Parts: sequence; structure tokens; C-alpha cells
Amino acid sequence: MILRKPDFYDQFKCIASRCSDTCCVGWEIDIDEATQEVYRKVAGAFGERLRANIEDGHFKLLPHDRCPFLDKDNLCEVYQNLGEDALCDICTEHPRFVEVYGDIMERGLGLCCEEAARLLLEGEGPLTFTREESDEPEDELDDDDRDVRDQVLGEREWMFETLADQGLPFAERLYKVFGYTGENPFAPFESAKAMFELLAKLESYGPDWDAALERIKARIDSSEPIADQGFFTENESCRLLTYLIYRHYAKCLFEGREQGKRQFALFFWNLARFFTKELAGDNPVFSPNPRTNTKINAVKILSKQLEYCQEIMEIVEISLDE
Repeated sequence: MILRKPDFYDQFKCIASRCSDTCCVGWEIDIDEATQEVYRKVAGAFGERLRANIEDGHFKLLPHDRCPFLDKDNLCEVYQNLGEDALCDICTEHPRFVEVYGDIMERGLGLCCEEAARLLLEGEGPLTFTREESDEPEDELDDDDRDVRDQVLGEREWMFETLADQGLPFAERLYKVFGYTGENPFAPFESAKAMFELLAKLESYGPDWDAALERIKARIDSSEPIADQGFFTENESCRLLTYLIYRHYAKCLFEGREQGKRQFALFFWNLARFFTKELAGDNPVFSPNPRTNTKINAVKILSKQLEYCQEIMEIVEISLDE
């Protein structure tokens, strides 16, 4: 098995209480069966409390969708009482993700995590990927499926190489990969209003997104021209676009919507650069650089809203696949 990872993957380490956010609020936390069996055997008062806060295979969330085992310092009481090995799979892995394409495994970090977003955007030069051997079991592919996979991954590799080609003007790279000329900056939508209308019909993940959407609407309704707010450098833009293609494009092998998955990267980037301040809002500060805070918060909230619901991804990709 070949294991592929982005260049910043091994640098990642959860920053725990230093994070302005937490993975333990706003998500339904499913508990895998093996971990549930461990929890059934935990003795004492903590074991009783643990079991009392589990229902239908997940933790019963407190008001504001807070995990019942997240303490006042945003630290995990399960970890503190039982150790890392007692965490359920999703708590151990998040924000990591994995995809398997036959004898190729790809790992990455979700941009809903501010530390993952920081590592991506602050990396020097074009985004690159490491390759190494892994003992993980591979998925069986017949010859025809392997050929199709290789074709899709080859096309994706060309996109990576094109976006990384600093010998080409950035605008030319965008045209080659996405057919994007900038003549209509909101392409493939006709206007910023059309982009907003798609966002407005998606189910919201929570109050932070609702507030961001209101700010975006207010800006579109104003007389202020909608243009790049200037937060993302060319290198940051290329790294972000490349990473979004890495995470989503090859899944067209299972789901189709090849064009929609390609254009999703452009859609995400355009939203992030046109509405950076509206997306970021007044979120907590975690960097001494205000511009860094703003762009990372913008990427983080977009990722939370768009990338973590299969139904939302389908709606967006279908609208971009036309």
C-alpha cells in the first residue's frame, strides 16, 4: 500500500486549550462499538457518569451542542481519567481524514481545524505530497477499475503540477485548471448574489454560519463592489486550491460529478477571498497577526459548513457540475 500525505501532515499536533475553537462542540459524536464496550466496563463514579451520558451510540450533548466531557478549560475528561487509548475512533482521528483507492491510501487534515488551516496556509512554496510504504490492507480493484483510477489520479496530478508552476502567471494557471478567466469573477455563477443564493438554501451547521451568511448578504445588498479583499497571497491561494482538489477530486471515482468536484475548489476559494471578513466575523484571536486570524477563521467556517455534510457537498457539486 502506498500512503500519500500533504507536506504539513506530520507537523500537526492538537493545540488543545490554546485553540480558540474546539472539536467537541457543534458535532454529533458517534462512539464506535469497540469503544462502547470499553465504556461499559469502566468502574466507579466516572464510569457511571460516562454511561449516563451515552444514548443511541453517541454522547448526549449539552446545551449549545457541547460534549458532556469537555471541561471548563476545553480539555477532555475521558482523556484525563482513562487515557488516550480510551477515546472513541472519531475523537482519536478528528480532524484527520483518509481515502483509499485500491493500493493507494491518502491522508489529510480537515480545514475545520484552525491549526490544520494555519499549517496549510503558512507553508512555504507550492503544496507537495509525501509518499511512503504502508502495511495497511488495500482495497481490491480489477484491472478496469485500476485503469480508471490511474487516469483520474493522473488528471489530478496534472492539476497539482499546473497550480504549482511558478513559471506561469497565476491567472494562466487558473485558466488551465478551472477555465477561469476572471472576466466574470464569480464564474461559474453569474453574480455574487447567485453564489449567495446557493449558500442560503443549504442547511446551516449552526449560529456562527447563520451570522456569517447575514454579513455576506448585507455586503451584497450594499453598494460596495464585491472584489478580492486581499487577505490571501498567491502562494496561499495555490496551496488552498491544490488541497481542496486533493481532498475531493478523486472521489469522482465513486460519486461522479468530476466537474463539480474540480469547480468546488474554485468556489471555496472565491468565497474565501471575496468575503474573508464577513466569514471570519469577530471570532476569537489565536495569532498575534490579525490578518492571519481573519483568513484562517474564514477558511475554517467555510470548511465546517461545506465539507462535513455529504448532502451539502452533493448540492454544491451538482450546481457546479452543470
